Amino acid sequence: MIVLTPEQNAIVYLMFLNGILFLGLHFIAFSIVNHGGKGSKRIGYALLITVLLIAVIQQEYEVMAQLSFTNSDTQKILLGGSVAPVFLLSTAYYRIKRSRLENESNKTEHHKNL
Repeated sequence: MIVLTPEQNAIVYLMFLNGILFLGLHFIAFSIVNHGGKGSKRIGYALLITVLLIAVIQQEYEVMAQLSFTNSDTQKILLGGSVAPVFLLSTAYYRIKRSRLENESNKTEHHKNL
């Protein structure tokens, strides 16, 4: 049986939290780019996920503090190395994907009209 040290358990927990953060940021970016129009509940769900991700980020911050990271290093790692890049890249990805789909649908519609 393999027994992990408390530091190893903390690292595994950080990886789990990072996965949740990654998926949540992708969903928020998707919801912003493809908001679903009037009457859609997608933006409300994105706000709910935002609140949950704040709790995840706080948990990551606490675990990193337990692993003896300094406050400034923790902030740089979480915001500059994880949250901001993932969110910005996800938003750019979904905007490009949406514009490609719109261009394809416009081409198809144009060919039908001919």
